[in-house]
Amino acid sequence: MYISKFQINNFRNFNDVSLDFEKGSNYFIGRNGHGKSNLLEAIYALSIGKSYRTSKGINLVNKDSGSYSSYLKGIAHYNNSASDLMLNIEVDKETKRVSKTYSFNSSSVSSIDFIGKLNVVLFEAKDLSIITGSPIARRRFLDIHISQQDFSYLKALQRYNKVLQSRNKVLKDIKIGKSSKLELEFWTEKIIEDGLIISKRRKEKLYKITDETLKIFPNFIFGDENLDINFVASYDDLDNLNNDSLKAIFAENIKREISLGSTLYGPHKDDFDININGHPSSEFSSRGQIRTIALALKLGEANALKNNINNSPIIALDDILSELDEVRRGTVMDYIDNYDQVILTAPDEKLLVKNPKFNGKIFFVKNGEIIDK
Repeated sequence: MYISKFQINNFRNFNDVSLDFEKGSNYFIGRNGHGKSNLLEAIYALSIGKSYRTSKGINLVNKDSGSYSSYLKGIAHYNNSASDLMLNIEVDKETKRVSKTYSFNSSSVSSIDFIGKLNVVLFEAKDLSIITGSPIARRRFLDIHISQQDFSYLKALQRYNKVLQSRNKVLKDIKIGKSSKLELEFWTEKIIEDGLIISKRRKEKLYKITDETLKIFPNFIFGDENLDINFVASYDDLDNLNNDSLKAIFAENIKREISLGSTLYGPHKDDFDININGHPSSEFSSRGQIRTIALALKLGEANALKNNINNSPIIALDDILSELDEVRRGTVMDYIDNYDQVILTAPDEKLLVKNPKFNGKIFFVKNGEIIDK
């Protein structure tokens, strides 16, 4: 899979930019703050239908343009066919409310049907939080990965999040006498329906990512480092749980849930452990090790996605070279040659041309403008 053409209109600090990408490696060079990360954000938004950096859509529209709308448009190639994708962002002048519309091959589609038409795996600085951050970052990592290839999972996740809010409200209302346990039973049934599906799917996909990550990780290290990744569900014996046994778990803990006013079991409590040499990597790894683990995990994600859709996703890497030594830079650039298309940003062209593994097309990014070399 690859993008041949990409157009950005009034997005972040870009006014109107049209790009012709190479199939293979594409490098974007520029100082910090000039738009490199904004470019990758735009490409990734065309994949998952929204920004990965902000939930406030109004911040995506270029305020200096005087316009209240923005769009991203690309031509994606997959299995010898080409498709056009478009994401429109509109801001209401009065209310400042944001609306998004999606199209695929010039036909309007829903956000769920849009996701996964363009498969992109992104690595950027915030992805270190998969290692060092809260379980929310790790759940989000899995959810984006699975949603790109399984629309039923995305729908189940959306339903679950709505039901979780409703169930938590009922728990709080019971505590103050405004609701009943009978109503709670209704929401418990609903939360169980999708909850087991989500947790089991996450565990299944994590182990496929782990298998690929463990193949990649040794290429990026020097020495004996043993990486271990394990899924942690909020309840024991996930593989053997069914709706009835999970219902019994909720029944046993109903008093505690009412007291706390929150749901204690379910996918919203899922996590996974990442250990290096038997110790939590977040506590025992150096910054360099954490960066290497995160990069291996993202490339493992890409390979797992490739195995499932039988096509290589686009790899987007935001400034990974500047914090690597020359040997590791060469190793990374050698490895990413295995993908159909790579889009990589760097602050200095010297990081590329000095490397014997260098090949590809170079662009320069400055003040929201992008120029081919």
